[in-house]
Amino acid sequence: MVEQEFLTAFKAVFVYQARKKFGLAENASRFGRIARPLVIPLYVFLLYLFTRNHYTIPLMILTFIGCAWLSAIAMDSIRRIYHIRSELVDTAANPGKKRFREFEEFSFREQCISYLISALVLTGVFATGMFIIVFLRTGAMNPQIFMGMLSIPLVMLLEFKGVLAGHG
Repeated sequence: MVEQEFLTAFKAVFVYQARKKFGLAENASRFGRIARPLVIPLYVFLLYLFTRNHYTIPLMILTFIGCAWLSAIAMDSIRRIYHIRSELVDTAANPGKKRFREFEEFSFREQCISYLISALVLTGVFATGMFIIVFLRTGAMNPQIFMGMLSIPLVMLLEFKGVLAGHG
């Protein structure tokens, strides 16, 4: 049963994040509805351009930005998943009695671990994909792409300071 609530929460957050990224969220402004769908193609185009022309520093900066963006998405998503799961279990099975804590009730260490796992997975997949693309395109081993992983502590700091609350 616990897995079912987690999968339901994961699906809800995945759909929310997808709608948000493509400007289809209910609370998106007119500008957001137009600009958000253009961000990903523009980002991919710039990645292609920088890789093709061997612009190492702009590629590293763009990768850092991409990893930071994905870290923020991962942190927002894990917080939302825990919240939805807590609501599903607590209201359906045990009204008035909590089986699962809200993410905000986690200790600092538990929040760090949750954020790190989700951010490392998502940004690790992205950075590894970038490494493979650059290698296949140029034949060069470019470990500098993993510099984007350094964005995770920065994004975590911003998250804990409340700067990123609700963004991603």
